[in-house]
Order: sequence, then C-alpha cells, then structure tokens
Amino acid sequence: MHDYIIVGQGIAGTLVAHFLLQQGKKVLVIDNQHHQASSMVAAGLINPITGRNFVKSWRIDDLIPFAIQTYQQLEQQLNISILETKNVAMLFNSVKTQNDWLVRSSNPDVIDYAAKDFYLDFYKDFLDDVQNGVEFKQAGRVRLKELVLAYQALLQEQGNYLEEQFEYQALEIEPNQVKYKGIVAQRLIFAEGFQATQNPYFNYLPFAPAKGDILLVNIPNYPAKDKLVKHGVFVIHLKEDLYWVGSTYNRDYKTIDPTPKAKKSLEERLKRVLKLPFEVVEHITAVRPTVRDRRPFIGQHPHFKALYLFNGMGAKGSYLSPFFASQFVAHLEQEKDLDSEVDIARYYSYYEEK
Repeated sequence: MHDYIIVGQGIAGTLVAHFLLQQGKKVLVIDNQHHQASSMVAAGLINPITGRNFVKSWRIDDLIPFAIQTYQQLEQQLNISILETKNVAMLFNSVKTQNDWLVRSSNPDVIDYAAKDFYLDFYKDFLDDVQNGVEFKQAGRVRLKELVLAYQALLQEQGNYLEEQFEYQALEIEPNQVKYKGIVAQRLIFAEGFQATQNPYFNYLPFAPAKGDILLVNIPNYPAKDKLVKHGVFVIHLKEDLYWVGSTYNRDYKTIDPTPKAKKSLEERLKRVLKLPFEVVEHITAVRPTVRDRRPFIGQHPHFKALYLFNGMGAKGSYLSPFFASQFVAHLEQEKDLDSEVDIARYYSYYEEK
C-alpha cells in the first residue's frame, strides 16, 4: 500500500512529493508527461513587487526565503542548477507610472525591495520609450521545466512514477483509502493545475484559469542578460541568444492552442520597445491555474475524506508552491493547521450548494 497517490507533477505536485518523501512516506505520482502544464512554459519568476501599482506580493517576506532555501536543497539533491538570482527591472513609459512609483516608494515595505541604483542610460541604449524605472532585488527565476524533469527522473528511478492520463472513473473511494487500477493508497492528492476544472470531485471550486502565450525569441547582442526586464512585456534570458518573451493573460480563451492573434500581439509589443533585431523561434501556450480570490486551493474534500487538493498557485507558483507544499505536508502528517486563506474549507458551502 502507498501512503499517497499524487495526480499531477507540475511544480505543485513535484514539491508536495518532495516534502512527503522527506517524511519517509511511500508516494506514487501519476502524470501524463505534463501535457499543457503551465510549469513547462512559465518563466518561473520570483518577483517581490508586482503590477502597475507596485504592490508587495502577498506574504512575500515569508515566501521568498523559504522558496530559495527549498530550491537550493533540490539543486544539491538532484545535482542541477535551477535558481537564478537577478534583479527585476520595471521600466516606465509615462509620467503617471513615475508618479505612481514615487507615491509607493514612500512605503517602507516596498522600498526595502528597491535596489539603490538604476541606470537609465543603460536601458535607453537598446529600448525605446523608457522615461525612468526601478530595479527590485531579492528577485530571480527558477528553471521550472528543468526541475520538474529532473524530479520526474528521480521518481522513475525510485519506482514512484506512473505515466498515464488519470481516469477518474477508475477511482474507487473508501472511507480510509482509495483504489486506482489495483493500486491502493491511504490518501490521494490532486495537483492537476488548470485541469482541475474537469475534476468531478473539485470542479465546484471557483477556478478562473488564464491562458498565457509566450514567444521564444533569438536576440543577438542583447545587453541585459543578467536582468529580468519588464517593459510592456517581460524579456528573460534562457540560454545563449534565446529569450522568453511574454506573456498574455486571457481568461476568455476558446482554445488552449497558440493563435496567430496572440503571436502577433506579442511580436508587436516587443517591436514597440526593442531597438534590436529579433527572430521568433517558437510560440507556446499554457493555462495558469488561477482562482477567483487569488489564493491557493489546498485541503480535504468536504465529503470524501481520503481526497485532497493542492492547486491554484496561479502565476506565482514558483514562490507560493514551496512554502504551502511544506505547510500542506505538515497538515497531513502532523495535523497542523492550514492558513485559513488557502484552506478550501472557505468554499465548502459551494459544494453543499452543488
């Protein structure tokens, strides 16, 4: 018998498996090779200050140190390099944005994350329409795809991985255990990302998935490889002359496939600001597991007590997932409380209404 089955191995499922295995639990991960998983496309940003209003990310003072510690441990365990520490450069193209920053910069919580120096002329050399800007420290990115694939290889080596599309109709739920195609486990955790909207046990929750399009672009002689530059779009160095450019944010999508309209929009946004020539190599899409109240969905099913959910990390999964995966495992194994803001008990009434 397994202690846990985990369905889904994006960054969320990977980290839940990691913390459970650290507790000595017997875990089986079921995944369909990450088809359309946002973890395989996302830039993996760690960004303390976000949005046009320069808002300090929720619980960021707790989240970033824990995330960095977790990823450093995984780098050692898996013998990989996935964590990049880089400043986020947010560039302004209007007086209004500059004034908004001046107002926000009087807040100690925000200014603590602002780098002391900002060199405007550096950015003006290769970008158009830059009036000013600010850089934020304690930022960076995680190579999520490399992490997920390396952890998958570890799970396979240990015999803890089953590659297939999970079939809900094959799941048998008993009071104290579950059975799936002859596999028995005490508990089952769904960590399926946006595909949870099709999960018959948890689709009562108010998911609000958002499709994102990104471009992989060659930009020779781009001088800001060591920055995460936001100027209309994010431009993020991947390797050699290859950059991640994005992204769109679309909740009213008709298809999860790439569309010419989204590609054209991203290309035009990049052309408007980049003085250098570039070549589009690939157009990729994924769907973020975002939720209506912008807080993760974590916890036990209101009726089937052997079923659990770990989802809703949205666009901030790279730094939400480590902290809350650890908290979730402590909840499962030591009966410690979940944060009320992430516990799906806040939506049990939706299940009763259903």
